[in-house]
Amino acid sequence: MSNTMLPPRQKAWEILNQYTKNPSLVKHGLAVEAVMRAIAEEHHEDPDLFGMVGLLHDFDYEMFPEIGQHTIEGGKILTQEGFPPRVVEAIRSHVTENQIPRDGLLEKAIFAADELTGFVVAVTLVRPEKSLSEVAPRSVMKKLKDKGFARGVNRADVYDGVQGLGVELDSFIEFIVNALKPHAGELGLNP
Repeated sequence: MSNTMLPPRQKAWEILNQYTKNPSLVKHGLAVEAVMRAIAEEHHEDPDLFGMVGLLHDFDYEMFPEIGQHTIEGGKILTQEGFPPRVVEAIRSHVTENQIPRDGLLEKAIFAADELTGFVVAVTLVRPEKSLSEVAPRSVMKKLKDKGFARGVNRADVYDGVQGLGVELDSFIEFIVNALKPHAGELGLNP
């Protein structure tokens, strides 16, 4: 898909901010956007497409948090706003209950990046300096085993995501940390 079919990032940013008022959820969109762009670059894919899916993947969550509505209702909004079906379907695919096959790299990437990126950020925020430099794959994997930490993160989705992407958990954690470091300031983290 060429960039000319995508609306400008500014439009995606405006939609995210129109529908998402929680600053943490906005930062989550920015974090997943950064990781998705890095995945695209590593695989010689379109970083604008991957980034847009990352930025918008949860834009409708505050309005439609229920399974069966989240991403479905948002998809209707994005379609009305002129976003291409490729973006809408990839976003819908990151919710397992939607039962949309994750056949392509874009769908596998958003599923893998969503939960684990949020988890890496949560681990970073409990470190003394709130610095990504303090986060090692081993410490993230240890926190994953602690079911009391970041209870909202679906551990099964984390493991299924890295398996679907065909990567090792520790190497993907390191990849996420490195993808987030250049964006640490806007995410409220230290590099």
